Amino acid sequence: MKIVQVDKKLIRAFVSFPDELYDGDRKYVPYMKADLTKTLKKLLLVDKTYFALLAKDENRVLGRVLCTVDKNKQLNTDKCGFFSMFECVHDQSVCNALLNEAVRRLKTMGATHLSGTYSPYDQDNRRGILVEGFESAPLIFTSYNKTYYDKLLKEFGLQKHTDALEYKFDLNNVPKYEKVKKVSQYAQKKFDFRVDTVNWKRVDSDIDDVHTVMQAATTDAIYQDAPDVETLRHIVKNWRSYFDKNYLLIARSNATNEPLGVAIALPDFFQVFRKMKGKTNLKGLLTFARERKKIASARAILQYVIPKYQAMGVAMAMYCRMFEAMLANGVTYLEAGTMLEDNPQPNEAIKGVGGTLAHRYRIYYKEI
Repeated sequence: MKIVQVDKKLIRAFVSFPDELYDGDRKYVPYMKADLTKTLKKLLLVDKTYFALLAKDENRVLGRVLCTVDKNKQLNTDKCGFFSMFECVHDQSVCNALLNEAVRRLKTMGATHLSGTYSPYDQDNRRGILVEGFESAPLIFTSYNKTYYDKLLKEFGLQKHTDALEYKFDLNNVPKYEKVKKVSQYAQKKFDFRVDTVNWKRVDSDIDDVHTVMQAATTDAIYQDAPDVETLRHIVKNWRSYFDKNYLLIARSNATNEPLGVAIALPDFFQVFRKMKGKTNLKGLLTFARERKKIASARAILQYVIPKYQAMGVAMAMYCRMFEAMLANGVTYLEAGTMLEDNPQPNEAIKGVGGTLAHRYRIYYKEI
């Protein structure tokens, strides 16, 4: 076995390895191969802000990991080695060799810690290693992995830093819905705010409002800083075909038009991606067009409320608006998250409208 750095020739092997590892697993969702290849070429070959490694024997790939160095305010360091896209066969020696080489390289870049998993560009995309909730399939942009990954990472020497939680709702049976609806209507009247959907004709202005809310609502309990405006524009540009405007909500003051809160959900395109098998050729695109009409589940991917409005029913009002839009579209199952377990405001807001735990994802770290 040897550990090799991914270059232009090995990007295809890096992208394809999970297809072999999860062969026959009906819950596995492949990345869109063309999109991931494009992203890796930019990160590895153009920007050179990341490096990627493969564990290989003579005939096959045994493991992979993608790494970078960046600020981590929770660990109080400007030089944290982040790892992502970790996949490995069930062999501790392979895991150790792969991550030891990653650590060696990260230390030469000044890193003081190793932490993960996180995905490039977006801290909420496929965040953490799944450790609880294997019985149900993952929803869009959440993690899915082998059950033995937690053991591999712990045996390597990583320990839990925090868990990220995903909550579920049966929209046909939300016990607290009528009460929540009345409270949210009362809150909107009392505190004089409304809930708008995104306006694609002024999307740049709406993105600015989203950024304003995220910056104001980001606290020390949140793992990373709020993304900058350009990162948000990048996400919207790349995810535009997945969005439903009725699930992109901004709460605003009626008096000042000031943005007070944001809630965003996506239809569960993982249902479609499984059938596309990571391909964006003609057959894959036809599958996308056909199957997207059958999606009956969704995932709320973020919720932020500025501090002075966090106890005024803003989150409740946004979720009520979202529930109504989803039921009108035939969506009957919703997951919301992921929320860090030590960040009480979003966790209590979700549980307050009837959410129950669906999945637990673990973020690991160690000093290096």
